[in-house]
Amino acid sequence: MAKKLLISNDVFIDYLVGEPRAKEFFEQLPEGIFYYSALTKLELLSAEVCSDSNVRSATAAMLSLGKKAEIDDAIIGVAAELRRVHSLSLPDSVMAATALHLKAELVTKNVSALKKIKELLLMKPY
Repeated sequence: MAKKLLISNDVFIDYLVGEPRAKEFFEQLPEGIFYYSALTKLELLSAEVCSDSNVRSATAAMLSLGKKAEIDDAIIGVAAELRRVHSLSLPDSVMAATALHLKAELVTKNVSALKKIKELLLMKPY
């Protein structure tokens, strides 16, 4: 069984703006093996690059290849605790809590801010 990956918005944004390393990362992923947070979907669709309808459509198509992780009360509780204890930003705390809830490895370029959470599995994609 493939390991679970929760991909953070920073990696998706790199892909959408044409970062070659992000494109290579996504091309190597088998379809349907990644998760993304509902917060990531909101952040992506509200990003300036998604003002273009073609980019919005491409974003929706890309997200349809993965599985959306909703932000439920369990994730909210863990995110709030992580934010208080580790002084994380709201998005970082939600991403970390979601990864912990899913028992997934969090794929993010922001490893330095999250490495203080000992039980969190992190992967820097490039």
